[in-house]
Amino acid sequence: MPPRPLFSPAALAVLGLLAESARHPYEMRTLLRERGLDRTLELKHATLYDLLPRLAAAGLVEQDDPARAGNRPERMVYRITPDGVAALRKWLRELLSDPVHGAAAFAVALAFMFALPRSEVAELVSLRAERISSTIGEVDAGLAAALGVEPVFLTDHTYAQALRRAERDWLLAFAADLRQGTLSWPLADEEYSDDHS
Repeated sequence: MPPRPLFSPAALAVLGLLAESARHPYEMRTLLRERGLDRTLELKHATLYDLLPRLAAAGLVEQDDPARAGNRPERMVYRITPDGVAALRKWLRELLSDPVHGAAAFAVALAFMFALPRSEVAELVSLRAERISSTIGEVDAGLAAALGVEPVFLTDHTYAQALRRAERDWLLAFAADLRQGTLSWPLADEEYSDDHS
């Protein structure tokens, strides 16, 4: 059986949380639940405990000193490595810019987009909007060519087009807000490293 791919919305979420701070798995689950990402990711209890050793084997995270709170047992703490930061940024760039990835993956990317500079996120979501516009144009051409087909039989296509247009419009407005500085950002662009791996 081939190994499961490492790149996933759950792996992105783990790296995103660890980019904020070193944490133990229980704390990560709690934060994902508090932020509402547990529903988006549809995480099962064992997912993090399965994912963390795979991320460690890939060199993206490493174990830190165990943590102990009061009389509770020690908990293994993980922290992100420099390779993990590079992977997080690479995955964010892909998920933010390419609509081929589903809505759940995009939502997780938005939750951890702060690992990238604001100006770069504006460019990435603008690129996503361009790609969606291209799809809209192709589907519109196909619908126009469907002469003689009763509109009721094209409802699934017109519905999907409405969703694409809504997403494109939101992305363009969001990119404009980022460019104008309407939305606060944790770091100024110049505080990020030049790493674009």
